[in-house]
Amino acid sequence: MVIAFLTIVCIVAAINNLLLIRINPRQDGPYRLIFFAVFVACTGHLFLALSTNLDQAILANKMNYIGAIFMPLLTFDACLAVCKVRFPVWGHALLAIFVYFVFALSATVGYSDIYYKTIEYVNINGIGNYVATYGPGHDLFNLMVMGFFAANVGLIVYAFLRKRNVSYKSLMAISSIELASIAALFISRILESDTVVMPAVYIFDQFALLYICFHVKRYNVDQTIAQALDSQNTDGYVMLTSSNIFLGCNEMACKLFPSFEKCRIDYAMPDDTPINHMLLSWNAKADAKDAPVEKSFDLNGKYYKIRLSQLPFTRRHRIHLFRIEDSTTMHRYINMLGTNNVRLELLLKKNDSHIRLIQEKMIVNMAEIVESRDSNTGSHIKRTSKVVSILAEYLRTKGNFGFPDSFYDSLVSAAPMHDLGKIAIDDRILRKPGKFTTQEFEEMKTHPEKGAMIVENLLTSIEEPEFVKIACNVARYHHERFDGCGYPMKLKGTAIPFEARIMAIADVYDALVSKRCYKEAMSFADAFEIIVEGMGSQYDPSLRDCFIACRENLEAYYKSLSENEA
Repeated sequence: MVIAFLTIVCIVAAINNLLLIRINPRQDGPYRLIFFAVFVACTGHLFLALSTNLDQAILANKMNYIGAIFMPLLTFDACLAVCKVRFPVWGHALLAIFVYFVFALSATVGYSDIYYKTIEYVNINGIGNYVATYGPGHDLFNLMVMGFFAANVGLIVYAFLRKRNVSYKSLMAISSIELASIAALFISRILESDTVVMPAVYIFDQFALLYICFHVKRYNVDQTIAQALDSQNTDGYVMLTSSNIFLGCNEMACKLFPSFEKCRIDYAMPDDTPINHMLLSWNAKADAKDAPVEKSFDLNGKYYKIRLSQLPFTRRHRIHLFRIEDSTTMHRYINMLGTNNVRLELLLKKNDSHIRLIQEKMIVNMAEIVESRDSNTGSHIKRTSKVVSILAEYLRTKGNFGFPDSFYDSLVSAAPMHDLGKIAIDDRILRKPGKFTTQEFEEMKTHPEKGAMIVENLLTSIEEPEFVKIACNVARYHHERFDGCGYPMKLKGTAIPFEARIMAIADVYDALVSKRCYKEAMSFADAFEIIVEGMGSQYDPSLRDCFIACRENLEAYYKSLSENEA
């Protein structure tokens, strides 16, 4: 009866191994090892029952211990996986060393008394077994079993209390394994035999783990996404090392380019086809700073797009992953729409220019409204815009600051907006002819921030982000000083945006050479000296040469204004 039971147990253990593969063929966790250990342990119990002498019993018992000793470690790994807890690699290595040490002690049975002090063969009703007195090595085995049991219980309790992303069904299943295992240990000690009890528990463990594996497959979002993407993938992937060694490709790559089927893994990719030649040439330059990450090409009437990704492998070597996309359909569609696209683009440009013209006119009108309210700054906005234009033209042609023409175009367009924030300043302050009080000046100092907010609200939905950024910087930071003593942010040096540093010179220069209700216009020579002396403290010293070079054009512009007024 016992022999028949153990035979059935071994068959069920083997079938469960097949079921595990069927449930999750890509299973890479500890479950397959656990199922194999169960099968080995159950087979050991069967061989022990079939043994006819002490040597056969010892050999069968050692086979049994292969499963019994490694099962706790593997169950601990399964518990970590179910509870989604990370365990340090070095800690796992120490546990493995300890388990191997205990297994080595169990292997001394028959040669030493360190694990079993004595062992005798017994046969009861035709069932082989042994009677042993335990040594210190077996005590270490008991310590190991109880230690892993305590660790697993701790993990399960922690997951129940703290982990909301863990299936409670899986936790219940792993809990049942622990309860069954500890119950079997005590029952075996009471019966003084584990011939029937432990194989039954092992099979129970297998069924519980099959249940867990089914749920792990259902809850494994990463694996599910990967499978979904793989089933819907239409791109080819090819991997090469930095030394042109072929590491493989997916099926789609072979469908797109059958020549990849001739490439042998771990060998250099042959340079015998156009696609191979292009990948090898690109691969040789992949580590360069200016190496492209994407290319398009046509071959045999089809169009492809290839993207390169570099994956770290070792300190010296990288894996280069090439993603190949068949873009033939898209390319033909674009060509079919070619004429209509050109017409649409021209129409959009025309509309965009019209919208920009309306927008710029609206902003200039707002600036003029501000100017009409400020009794101190008549025509200041128009004059400062011209000053900025003169400075920008010089920087555009002879400056070495590396800004494109679009930057200077945006700066000139943004210059009229620098004082828009004054529209939010009370008339009693804005129109005051005399000197401001401390409180009044503090309120006046809020106009740069208010101006930037107005500009951002007006332009964000109708202008390019880069232009909005430049316009906001001009409005917000044109009163900052290079030495950090300006306002509103007290920025210092190059922390002040370059466009605001240019605007600051134009703003002050116009204030100096223009007549105000509280002062006469300063001479060009005195204004020039004040600006130059302020280079490095109030103004960016890198703009000194620009200001000096533009002196003649600036003075000519203001003289022309005087002549027109006369």
